[in-house]
Amino acid sequence: MGSFLLLVFPFLYVSVAPVVEALNVPGGSLTAFVVSAAIPAALGVVLVVRSRGDDGTVWDAIPERQYGGRHAESGGIARQEQERALDRLKDEE
Repeated sequence: MGSFLLLVFPFLYVSVAPVVEALNVPGGSLTAFVVSAAIPAALGVVLVVRSRGDDGTVWDAIPERQYGGRHAESGGIARQEQERALDRLKDEE
């Protein structure tokens, strides 16, 4: 999200600053700066929230086949065991 903000901010500031000055908004360039930073930050938060899955964890973005590999040290093996146990419970019902 930080890189998104850094890439979008200059373009937004160039667009917002003249509008703020033309409308004689109090605070002038400071207001343009805050608005230019707030818009991409809010959009980034919305994108992150919407990209989450049903249970809202980072594990939704990781394929199950990678739990025991590159993500083993960050809890991938435990996550895989939990998902298998839940699958077995569903099968028993």
